[in-house]
Amino acid sequence: MLYESAMGDTSPPDVSIQVEAIESTRTGFLVTFRAVNEGGSTAAGLTIEGTLMNGTESIETSNTTIEYLPSQSEREGGLFFTLDPRQYDLQLRATGYEVP
Repeated sequence: MLYESAMGDTSPPDVSIQVEAIESTRTGFLVTFRAVNEGGSTAAGLTIEGTLMNGTESIETSNTTIEYLPSQSEREGGLFFTLDPRQYDLQLRATGYEVP
């Protein structure tokens, strides 16, 4: 316990993704999101994937990268789709990161 208090929280990144808004653009749709890291470590090069699902079928996928998401922090980003995400089951998730 003394070691943990001296070293701080070294637990892995614990990232959740929340949809903020879905907007129409000239070429399709933009899903803005907030990524929150409640873990004890930083996630660098954090990849976020959004998938439009129709039942069990994947209709469209979009990806982006958040360069740096420190422990106990949040960042905002966006994913572009050609189809309207409101017409499908939109699933957002973090798919990977690097240790800085």
